[in-house]
Amino acid sequence: MGQNKIYMARFYNLLFKLFMLHFFVIVLIFCFNNSYCLADQNEPENFYCLTRFEHGTINWTTGNIIAIGKASVEDNTKTSHKSVPGSARADANRHIIDILKQLIINNSLSVGEYASKNDVILAGIEKTARDAVIKKQYYTSALSVEIIIETNMFGGFLQLVLPEKIKQISQINFDKSGEKSKLSEKNLYTGLIIDARKFAVEPVLNPVITSEQGHDIYSSTFISREFAVQNGVCKYYCNLEQALKDDRIGSHPLVIKGLRSAGEKNTAIIVSMSDYHILEKVIERHRFLKECRLIIVKD
Repeated sequence: MGQNKIYMARFYNLLFKLFMLHFFVIVLIFCFNNSYCLADQNEPENFYCLTRFEHGTINWTTGNIIAIGKASVEDNTKTSHKSVPGSARADANRHIIDILKQLIINNSLSVGEYASKNDVILAGIEKTARDAVIKKQYYTSALSVEIIIETNMFGGFLQLVLPEKIKQISQINFDKSGEKSKLSEKNLYTGLIIDARKFAVEPVLNPVITSEQGHDIYSSTFISREFAVQNGVCKYYCNLEQALKDDRIGSHPLVIKGLRSAGEKNTAIIVSMSDYHILEKVIERHRFLKECRLIIVKD
């Protein structure tokens, strides 16, 4: 009798293992045939600011851009099984080019509009897509392929599309009258955070921040091109606590609340006159603004 119980226990244990194996196989098949499931496996932390498209995502916090491509033999009767991965890559390239063109440079210009008037920029966008790395590649039971590629907007791409009026700025020193000596190093601000969570603001490659009376707080004249190209003109977060931990703005950032967005595409930010005057008194602002040590926090 005891021997029968042992056999029955082994039998039920085997049934359980078979059930779990069957369950995981179903989940994997579902993921292989669902591009959004594939995208979720690349999903960043929820404090990152994302713009989602049907075939990809822009991460405004990291600067990464992903696109998904698909291909199968059924798509083209002339396509062989061996050429399906190449067709999927070409499809992903097309999608990443489309996403790059939809990036907004400033309140009145998108990358696509800029590229339509400049063949060099268009060629650069296409090269950015070709240089994108393959992050994942999946084969389904029907021998179709889904591929995820990724590129980054920082570096060569920004060098192409940022306005020419963003120029190199030489070394900035404090006033020779000894203003720096009046300040303790530990009290110097190391960066700027604009809290824009109370209103709608759209991420943009070259944001502008002004006071209520139109005084420029952050624009092309304040930043040096080398820093803008390497790290972006600013960084976007969707969580203030996480933004405060970012090395970009250092250990002692100045935090200012925005009042509202402005412009046709809600990309410019307006701050109060009182906050403008506070920032004007920060002598070291020229240094950290030059180095693009700015984070915008949005919902």
